[in-house]
Amino acid sequence: MTILVRLLRIALVTILCIVAFAALFEFLNAVPTHVSLPDHHQGGVTNPRRPLVFDALVWGVVFRAPGYLFNGTIPMLIVLAVTEWKSAKSWRWYFTIWIVAGLLATGFPVSDPLRLSAALLAAAATGYLYWLLAGKSAGDWLQAWGTREPNAGRKLLNYAAYVVLAYLGYQLSGYLYYGKLLWVSSGPEPDPGTPPFHVRFEREMTASKKVAMMDFPDPASCLKEAETDDLSTDRLKEMDWDRIDNTDEAEVCVFRLLGSYENLSYATGWFEAQGYHVPPNFSSARPYIESDGTQRVTGGYSIRKNGPKFPTKGVIRRAFRSIPYGMSVDATWSKDGKQLLWVQTGFSTL
Repeated sequence: MTILVRLLRIALVTILCIVAFAALFEFLNAVPTHVSLPDHHQGGVTNPRRPLVFDALVWGVVFRAPGYLFNGTIPMLIVLAVTEWKSAKSWRWYFTIWIVAGLLATGFPVSDPLRLSAALLAAAATGYLYWLLAGKSAGDWLQAWGTREPNAGRKLLNYAAYVVLAYLGYQLSGYLYYGKLLWVSSGPEPDPGTPPFHVRFEREMTASKKVAMMDFPDPASCLKEAETDDLSTDRLKEMDWDRIDNTDEAEVCVFRLLGSYENLSYATGWFEAQGYHVPPNFSSARPYIESDGTQRVTGGYSIRKNGPKFPTKGVIRRAFRSIPYGMSVDATWSKDGKQLLWVQTGFSTL
């Protein structure tokens, strides 16, 4: 029972700290904007300085925290289990662990000093919170447990602990993805692939998107397995959604496949083959003309009716993707409609 209570405490404190980090990071990230806004009436309307920071906290808890919990809980539990095993009671351990985790979660924002400062401060505060609630008592139960006489129940619990560690190790193997994130963040730019992948704004070229470019370098890597290497117009419609785990991978593969067509006239048929609905005024026949003359075709997908388009496996992962009720994909072509410029995915939430 002692082991179970301690493990439960570590898990709950970890979840609490991840949510606290998300809220605090968004809060600190919003402070510079909050300070820069003038605090006076403009045209009879008061500038909304006060709700800005509150909205940032809500955004962090409601929208940012679920992603951090989904991606970070298991790795953090593994690392913190090691500190528990080693009876690491020093606050320095937890400052270091949470700062590294915070930088990983925020994509090492070294090019944005304000965002970097927000990440460091939020991570340091979170590390101190974890140390107060669980870290400074790390390993105490192990010492007390070691003084007890061995019995059958203790052996059974030891075996159960090994099973838990084995499971955590298995989960850790799935997080090699984060090694790729770190590598592309500090290494050379990946090859743009075929057709060359582009984004609308430079800030959208995140580490996660670079990993997706590496994992899906060409149209064939996005298609279902087949005996032929043919890339006919019909073959390009056979996108393998089972391979797609996140939005960046979806955008890269949609770009690879749509960009392989001669022009935007094939876009409506491609979207419909994937189960998307294409509104008449955003179709290949009548694309939406942007102010700069570029042409956009949009496909909409009902998550509420059909479930999340990706990922196709994992109950918990699909549950997180089921929070939005709809998804849309915008594909923007050049003025003459012959070159795909970029693909953007959006989600609709209540």
